[in-house]
Amino acid sequence: MQTSSKKIQTAFRLDENLLMRAKLRAKRERRSLNSLVEEALERMMPQELEWPKVVIPTEISPEILAMRLPGKATFTKEEIAADERLAHALGEI
Repeated sequence: MQTSSKKIQTAFRLDENLLMRAKLRAKRERRSLNSLVEEALERMMPQELEWPKVVIPTEISPEILAMRLPGKATFTKEEIAADERLAHALGEI
């Protein structure tokens, strides 16, 4: 199982019976529910479905890059850290 360097807390709805079965299995295997769900998702999601990293050539000036991007072309570290898709696209993760 691939482990991510950054964990993100999320919430979602599950069928009550499915959740109860998952909790029982996690308890039986002496592991957390989070670990069980993470492993199940890893098994279902093939590696080729990961977001590709965008490589921006260094020879493109920031001015030209700004013309190609709609809207804001520069981002603060806080904005990048708050948006996983943006961080991934910029090669930060």
